[in-house]
Amino acid sequence: MVLGDDRQRYIAFVIQGAETDRKGMINAIREEFSREEYMEIEPWLTVFEGDKGIVRCDHKGKERAIEILNRIELSGGKVKTVATSGTIKKAKRALKEYE
Repeated sequence: MVLGDDRQRYIAFVIQGAETDRKGMINAIREEFSREEYMEIEPWLTVFEGDKGIVRCDHKGKERAIEILNRIELSGGKVKTVATSGTIKKAKRALKEYE
């Protein structure tokens, strides 16, 4: 099996010092990524529960996605990435361990 360009990464994050809902987080992600970066990295809010979540992105844009996510500010709070994984299962485990 040859791996193509469709490999994904899952970036686990927590929101510190603020609250938002799923729609607010999606809007924050869309605002922070430039159109070109959004099309290239393809960030997708896969999981969102209260003050934590997981963003799926293209593996080649992982580092840039982490930088951008860590720049997001929400009502005085910040997004902090805590783990990156090739599987959603490991990303979810990282969020549980972060608690």
